[in-house]
Amino acid sequence: MNLLIKQSVPLFIKIAVMMTSLYVVARNLPPVVGSFRFFWGPSALLWIFLVRSSAFKVKQMKYLFLYGVLSLGLLQFTIWQYMDDWHRSNILNEFYSIFIFFTIFCYYYIHRDYKGLASVAKWGFYFILITIFMTNIALYLDPMVVRQSASGEFATPFQAQVYRLTGATGYGYAQALVCLIPVLVYYIKTKSKEKRFVSNRHLIILLLLLFFTLVHAQVFANILAALAILALSIAGTERIGITSIMVVFSIIVILVIPASVYADMFYYLSSFFDTESNIHYKLTEIAHFIQYPSLDSTTAVGARAARYPYLFEQFISNPILGVASSSRMTSLFAYESAMWTHLYWMYRLTIWGLLGFGIFIFVLFQLFKKIYSIFDTEFKFYYLLSVSAFVFLGLMKNIAGREPYLMLIVIIPGMYFLPLLKHQRKRI
Repeated sequence: MNLLIKQSVPLFIKIAVMMTSLYVVARNLPPVVGSFRFFWGPSALLWIFLVRSSAFKVKQMKYLFLYGVLSLGLLQFTIWQYMDDWHRSNILNEFYSIFIFFTIFCYYYIHRDYKGLASVAKWGFYFILITIFMTNIALYLDPMVVRQSASGEFATPFQAQVYRLTGATGYGYAQALVCLIPVLVYYIKTKSKEKRFVSNRHLIILLLLLFFTLVHAQVFANILAALAILALSIAGTERIGITSIMVVFSIIVILVIPASVYADMFYYLSSFFDTESNIHYKLTEIAHFIQYPSLDSTTAVGARAARYPYLFEQFISNPILGVASSSRMTSLFAYESAMWTHLYWMYRLTIWGLLGFGIFIFVLFQLFKKIYSIFDTEFKFYYLLSVSAFVFLGLMKNIAGREPYLMLIVIIPGMYFLPLLKHQRKRI
């Protein structure tokens, strides 16, 4: 019986990963059977607790527990009693996802079962490939389906049906794909065939397909982050010094060139895209903002740029305990809700203050540091770039969904060990 339970754990983990990465299956199953949140996530936690409870005793797991007790329990109902229920729900769901994924990581880490972690990543990688393919089908049927998924409400019943039947990436899943770029570049660049789990040609095709999907999805922040992370990934550790000098030099040149030149450049770039597309709209808006900079709603860029000074003003009013400690938050959120939720890091800093935000950053740092410690020197650099993509996206947009955490905590660490499975097949 004990042997059967032990053998069942990897299966439950893989199904849990499938239910948050292969949505063509998850969204088309009955509500409970296809639910990561209510069925497969808790099931994986339960089986891990029964088989390897030591996974919950890792030091970083204790930090995560402490964060949950303090920030999601005690402080939310004492100091941060004015936090809106929408905020509470989103923060709780995020913690829940991080907790499950880090528990899965610790399950394999405790016994150094890196082949097991690699096996999970292999299946997760297959699920991602299928989802990328299905997403492009969905975007062919409705170009706005990924963008619209962020709101949770679809423009038409047809759009909702396309999203469900194809299992297209949601807003958070598209962000997770950006985090995958450095790892793909790492395997493309590595000279050792022993480290590669697929051929170089297939990796390049996959990288191009991933980029095509991000552009096709028309989420401009993801495209910007992807281009920046790709450039740093290609530069690599061996040319990071030269790249840094080039970045500084480029910034100086950018500051010297007249703004009208950039405006004309963005107008020119917009001409390559359909006039009805979101990318065309964003490029022309950027060009207009460069010509007539104004932090107001006259342009989408101006409205977004206005969020930082707005949130900073609110942060300064309660820098230590956050706006959620003040009765002002109820009225502020009611009238300015769009100003709060689109900037992940600044939003957290504003509602929690330095106290809560410091706790959150400390816990994330400890988790990523533990994962970072299992890699060799070269891969550490590319993992940091994946985390940097996550940070960069959070500076421009809200981090939506659990998929970025699945990618950073389970999939990418497991992909590092994929060559172990290749060596295992050779011995067999």
